[in-house]
Amino acid sequence: MHLLKVGKISKHAVDNLDIPGSKSYSLRALFISELSKQPVILNNILDSDDTSAMQKALKDLRDSKSDIYVNESGITARFITALACISPGAQTIYGKPSLNSRPIRDLVDGLRQLGAEIEYLEKDGCLPIKVSSDCLLKSNLKINGSTSSQYLSALLLVAPLLKNGLVIEVDDEQTSKPYIDMTIDIMSKFGVEVENDNYKKYVVKPQSYGSDEYTVETDYSSASYFFAAAALNKSRVEISWLSQDSKQADKNFLKVLEQFGADIELDKNSVVVTGKELRPITVNMNNCPDQAMTAAVLASFTPGRTIIKGISSLRLKETERIEALQNELAKMGINTRSKKDSLTIFGGKPKAARIDTYNDHRIAMSFAIAGTKLDGIEIINPEVVSKTFPSFWEELSKVSTIKILERDYTNVLLIGMRGTGKSTTGKLLARKLNKKFIDMDKHIEDKEKKKIREIVLENGWDYFRQLEHSAAAEISKLSGYVIASGGGIVLNPKNIEYFKQNSIVVLINANPRILTKRIRKDKNRLGLTEQPTLLGELSEVWKERRNLYFSACDFVVKSDRSSSKKVTQQIIDKIDR
Repeated sequence: MHLLKVGKISKHAVDNLDIPGSKSYSLRALFISELSKQPVILNNILDSDDTSAMQKALKDLRDSKSDIYVNESGITARFITALACISPGAQTIYGKPSLNSRPIRDLVDGLRQLGAEIEYLEKDGCLPIKVSSDCLLKSNLKINGSTSSQYLSALLLVAPLLKNGLVIEVDDEQTSKPYIDMTIDIMSKFGVEVENDNYKKYVVKPQSYGSDEYTVETDYSSASYFFAAAALNKSRVEISWLSQDSKQADKNFLKVLEQFGADIELDKNSVVVTGKELRPITVNMNNCPDQAMTAAVLASFTPGRTIIKGISSLRLKETERIEALQNELAKMGINTRSKKDSLTIFGGKPKAARIDTYNDHRIAMSFAIAGTKLDGIEIINPEVVSKTFPSFWEELSKVSTIKILERDYTNVLLIGMRGTGKSTTGKLLARKLNKKFIDMDKHIEDKEKKKIREIVLENGWDYFRQLEHSAAAEISKLSGYVIASGGGIVLNPKNIEYFKQNSIVVLINANPRILTKRIRKDKNRLGLTEQPTLLGELSEVWKERRNLYFSACDFVVKSDRSSSKKVTQQIIDKIDR
């Protein structure tokens, strides 16, 4: 498992950062240049995993290959799906499992209205799909605008190539409108005009793309992390070649930073952010949802309640980003509350933690900013930033200290509430990893020659916790084990300190309602609270231990609706990164 440690900010004035070209404009420029009738020179194109995925997919489609692999690039999947509908041959479009689980139904439904032949090959509404049509004969459709702006952008980009053009009507409120503005903006740079009727109706007549040369703007998304570092540390960052007239969605993050209290100076070709005292805010980030994670990290250092609204689309990204934010902020001792479209952060004094990135580049970069203020933040799988900003760590090293660590571990410790499946999963995991398995509760029972119920009834919980502490000290010295702990191991921080020296700590988590169904027939169960019902007891225990569990773990795996086999594989996937 790879780790990177971020040190506190070392410079309070920075102006020599090398920020790459915009990912959003780069992907659109690559796509449009493929549709142009003449060769186009593209300057300042971002070199990243996503742009590589787009280039490869376009080449494979041009070469009439039947399998189009888009890696983890959601925007590539959506754009290529639309283009495949007017390209010769039948193509199967697919990506990594994390992408295949993300929705694409609204786009497919829209393309089917135009006459496209598209088949779901596995899960309904998701990749992989097979596209069999090579033309779209109809010219009117309706599409849901509330799920993703990428669906509409995909349709707009291919619209001028259709024989009769395209008229698109949007149901519901269009999400992430600045991304639509970006699409229309770059289309105009290549000579194609779009009629936009207040984001409810779009008309695109048959036209041709054409331009000799196009230069991609510097990326506001990438710059935003360094602006956030300035805001957090009361320092000053200046970044050049950022256009004041840019249509980039994440330019709106500057307004969010102003609300937090930062000073913003806009010059003709540069932006300067100077941090002041942070203050809690209530903000709608529908226009720049990708930066909501950075805002949440800033809010964790801000005493008081910050509410971030308009972020339901984050639940459909590389990971369930709102849930991931809550998990990682909990590790730092920060309480949160979420609804479908919002996240409330109760800021204060966060503590350093080891951050799981969920293979999500924006989580890695957002929490790295916490490390510029809070010494000791460690990022698991730091190389994930290659998706959009491969040189991120190099640039961050100009602001703070960066240290690459190799995490050596010999054991895997499973923690979590009773009934989450630690023992069953532990046995499977041990076999898969070629390790031995030990159940801590069973180990204590064998040594005492009594069941835990008997031990507690005779001597009380305090006595059992002492036995548990002794067992932790003993077992943590072993090598080559998967260890299933008792639910209360986190109550003594020394226990976790023992294991952290040579173990990866995994929290297996499940909703108390699910746990109630699993353990209601357990005759050996002893009550831990005065609650009259099992659900009430489990809910109270979870509330008491939640932050302890999150603070102790390296990463979280949910077992609510997953078999032990699936949970085991998820753990292996995370360990192998």
